[in-house]
Amino acid sequence: MSGSGRTYRQPALADLLDPKSIVIVGLSARPGSTGGRILGNLRRSGFGGAVYGVHPSGRDVGAVPVYRSLAEVPDTPTVALVCTPGDSVAGLVEQAGEKGCRGVVVYASGFEETAGGAERAARLRELAGRYGMSLVGPNCMGVFNPGRGLWLTGAGYGADLRPGPVAVVSQSGSGCILLAGSGRLGFSYVVSSGNETVTGLADYLDYLVQDPSTRAVGLVVEGLSDAEGVMAAVRKGHDHGVAVVALKVGRTELGARNVASHTGAIAGDARAYEAFCRRAGIVAAADFDELTEALVALSTLRTRPAGDRVAFVGLSGGETGLVADVAADFGALPGDAGDRPADDEGGRGGGGGGPLRLARLSPGTRDELARILPDFATIANPLDGTGQLVGDPERFGRLAAAVAADEGVDLLTVILDAPPSLGERLAGSYTRLLETLPGVRRSTGTPVMVLSNYGGGLHPFAAVALAGSDIPVVHGTRAGMAAVAAVTTVAAHARAAPDGAPSAAVADTAAGAAADDGRRAASLAAVRQALDASPAGQVPHDVLADLAGRYGLRLPRRVIAESAGGAAAAAGSVGYPVVLKTASPKVVHKSDLGGVAVGLSTPSQVRGAYEAVTASVARHLGEPAPRVMVEEMVTGGVEAFVGCGLDPVFGQVLALGAGGTLVELQPDPALALPPVSSREVRRMVDGTPLARLFAGYRGAPPADADAFAGLVLRVARMAADLREAEVEIDLNPVAVLPEGQGVRVLDLRIVAASGRTAP
Repeated sequence: MSGSGRTYRQPALADLLDPKSIVIVGLSARPGSTGGRILGNLRRSGFGGAVYGVHPSGRDVGAVPVYRSLAEVPDTPTVALVCTPGDSVAGLVEQAGEKGCRGVVVYASGFEETAGGAERAARLRELAGRYGMSLVGPNCMGVFNPGRGLWLTGAGYGADLRPGPVAVVSQSGSGCILLAGSGRLGFSYVVSSGNETVTGLADYLDYLVQDPSTRAVGLVVEGLSDAEGVMAAVRKGHDHGVAVVALKVGRTELGARNVASHTGAIAGDARAYEAFCRRAGIVAAADFDELTEALVALSTLRTRPAGDRVAFVGLSGGETGLVADVAADFGALPGDAGDRPADDEGGRGGGGGGPLRLARLSPGTRDELARILPDFATIANPLDGTGQLVGDPERFGRLAAAVAADEGVDLLTVILDAPPSLGERLAGSYTRLLETLPGVRRSTGTPVMVLSNYGGGLHPFAAVALAGSDIPVVHGTRAGMAAVAAVTTVAAHARAAPDGAPSAAVADTAAGAAADDGRRAASLAAVRQALDASPAGQVPHDVLADLAGRYGLRLPRRVIAESAGGAAAAAGSVGYPVVLKTASPKVVHKSDLGGVAVGLSTPSQVRGAYEAVTASVARHLGEPAPRVMVEEMVTGGVEAFVGCGLDPVFGQVLALGAGGTLVELQPDPALALPPVSSREVRRMVDGTPLARLFAGYRGAPPADADAFAGLVLRVARMAADLREAEVEIDLNPVAVLPEGQGVRVLDLRIVAASGRTAP
């Protein structure tokens, strides 16, 4: 690796994944032993380095010399494979470190995934740190690299797996088995990472995205322990032209419990994970089919599309209609439905569009297609070339070339099926159609994909038609569409600026924060002091008002009162109509406890509301609650919410959506990892009901969406300043007034996050 210009988070990992010699600790001739299976795989694959064994018997296994201890091995093996039970592992890892081994693979279970295994895991981390070793596992199936004949695994994948440009890291061993056995991929590395006690996902990614033989990395993720490291590695992959696709398991509460029992990983919030993938540039797959097809596409294509505008061409009206339906499920926008920038970040579904668009064909292309197609054909995208072209490959090639040559098309996807049991005559016709596509690819320069609506494979004739080309064939309508979306998503992230400054808005936010260190320090100190003094872990109203002023969060005029007469006087000062709310720090959801009265227009109404509110709150709390807030009543506009919470894996997560009393019933508030740009805020809004509400729902005037976006950016700035205080910030409701009138924060709440470190 010297002189390659590559640097790694764990330098020893390069030696572990490319070892000169191996020692199998626990090697014996016993049939079915882990060490014996590993040796069999190394022999069949033709590993060229030295192999040694260690076993108390000292009996050689075939031509492999076996020693009674690691200390007796004459050479210094690069990697030690520890094939012994969990209670013996730490001592053997220590011996490997003393011997000078650069890496260790531990297959045994009984570590973080068990109730009593944490101490064992901590011992492995200490030893690896002391000796500067990388460590795969424990609780794993090991590593293989078919290109090098490297099989640090006893799994029976079959030593004849073909090398190729796909690397896999799976925290689930069965994920490795499934992907390796799919027959769809060629591999540079497959790593069963197990518990990742020492060497984690970020370390593997950092190595693999710099590997010259790898074009795409597939991940099977049960939990993330180093989100920042993973994000840094993925972004390095964009620089090296390596795409990352991830399948997250444990997205539901039940799934997360199963994951925890298996690996001890923290599953994290599913929506926070999706936001993390968007920010990092990871393609998120929903299942193994999507993961496989995305890897096929990204590893086969050698040229990324210039944008996200996709043209679909098929020979069946029914199948092109199905493709149009599924494309819409993935958030595809018609080419004539707006001018969303090609590099806009999109997600699957939602009002904000998705990672691909249906290309708009130019008038010149339409004229050319009219000359090629029969008179009854309809020129559209997706395009039905009609069954007349099935037996006419020359005409079909002209059709595909005309679409691919259109300046508004970034990716051509041909819809063509050839199931394995298709009759030979029809299979031959389809094969001749497919054989025209490499010429289309060369003549137009446009990347080309083939999507088969059938997910069960291709007829042998058709399967070889594109062999050696960079045209992938993806299987299954939904999984194939996921692969198309993966290609356009990766291309968009590769074109985007580094996320440290994705837009002028974010750069301005960062510059403003840097220019006012005093504001940050003062805000952080005030919040910390308030939380330390609050048994309920809640920032009091006077501190909140000060923070709101610093960050431009416009609150209603308000006065604190502690009696009915004081409340009436406060109302006169604020100006009618008013809202009266409990000011008890112990009440989170005021309306749930009868702690809010609205629309109060006279002193007598205020006095009555004071008695009712304080009595209701006292009854629920079991203690007096005389303090109330009397606020000006803001009417009209759209109720929204903005918040920032702490995820145990991803850190601060910004959320927004429709607000008011129904905020917790909203199934899908929009989430993002700060910092955010104004463009990202617009994308978030477009994925919620706020988009329709802001536009003027049921005759209401359009709301001040720009002012709301500005508010979100200010909240994100405040959250960044208060990051070290470990708080949750909640603005609900926010009144987004009619266009040009701005926004008003009707309620602001800052509390200590659960799990906050004590002072």
